[in-house]
Amino acid sequence: MTTATALPAAAGTALQPAVRPAVRPARPGEESALAAVLAGAFADDALMLWAFPDPEHRARVLPAFFRVHVEQCLAHRGVLVAHRATADSGPACGDGKPLGALLFLPPGLWENPGLHDGATTDALAEAIDAPGHREAAHRLEAITRLQTLRHPRHRSHHYLAFVGVRPDARRTRAGEALLHAFLTEVDTAGQAAYAETSSPAGAHLLAGGGFTRFGEAIALPGGGPRLAPVWRGPR
Repeated sequence: MTTATALPAAAGTALQPAVRPAVRPARPGEESALAAVLAGAFADDALMLWAFPDPEHRARVLPAFFRVHVEQCLAHRGVLVAHRATADSGPACGDGKPLGALLFLPPGLWENPGLHDGATTDALAEAIDAPGHREAAHRLEAITRLQTLRHPRHRSHHYLAFVGVRPDARRTRAGEALLHAFLTEVDTAGQAAYAETSSPAGAHLLAGGGFTRFGEAIALPGGGPRLAPVWRGPR
């Protein structure tokens, strides 16, 4: 299983007036919409810029890349969606257009993938057109290899794979709302959580949720970005 992990450069800042993000589990049939949201959220992320150095290739394949991850996590009920809700409509109401999404895997799935997850490597290779873009394929392989070496094993945890917010929604606090919903689920299960982040804003968001640094940064080759592993123990 391959899972490249990062947080967008601006997952959420000041709350817009009369806007309250609502969060719910994703539903089957939303895969394309959520993949598009994440592709937009990560279009300028340092990890994606490094992994897909060709701008035209990156713009073309990011939706397919994220769809693979959405499908994988959705199979394990590991996708949360944030959407807009007006101040007087209550948290369950919104305009139906996702503000952002969070993908995670429950305990044990990263370390021991099932049959569905075992096909992810091939699906990603097809999504990014690996035969025609060997440099991108090699870089994704490098990310996965280094993440695998550092991933905590024999310590039960939820793995936060991606959280991203539409660029035009980064002032809605959707990132904070998604993280809060995720951590509520983690705490209800009495579990820990693990993630990696490649941006200062992502690190700040996770620190606000109680994550702390988990060892040295993961340095990608050839001057690539550094990924900071973070951990949050059971609460």
